[in-house]
Amino acid sequence: MQCGRLLIGLLGTVLALTTVQRAAAENVSTLRLPDGRSVTMEIASTPHQRNLGLMFRPSLADDRGMLFLFSTPDRYGIWMKNMLIPLDILWLDDHKRIIHIETNVPPCPREPCLIYQSDTAALYVIELAAGSVTHADLRPGLALEWSTPPDSPPQPSAP
Repeated sequence: MQCGRLLIGLLGTVLALTTVQRAAAENVSTLRLPDGRSVTMEIASTPHQRNLGLMFRPSLADDRGMLFLFSTPDRYGIWMKNMLIPLDILWLDDHKRIIHIETNVPPCPREPCLIYQSDTAALYVIELAAGSVTHADLRPGLALEWSTPPDSPPQPSAP
């Protein structure tokens, strides 16, 4: 009986994650890297999407990532709880300039997990496959460009 409940609970979790991943995959943006490559980024703009992030993903292709959109600049922390893969993480200001980078951030196998964040306020956070920052020669001060789907939250205007 316990095994049956456990199996039903596990199946429910898998279905919920699959549904969230499918919905996230429909809301995407294309990041253009300075080396000419493009990265398709799932957009995380709601608190639920941002909390889930890339958790439980067994892999992340070099041409995939996640873009976290926030409504106001702040020192947003990222942790690697329930992550299965290492990531490169970039924080960007309201001009889409990189202000901080953490490379090859490892998964957190058990709590307490480290929280990674920028020293200054960011408006965007991008998660990419580990090694992407080095491969694309990304560095602080570099401005990035990406497309924003029409149904995503409004972006702040440049001062």
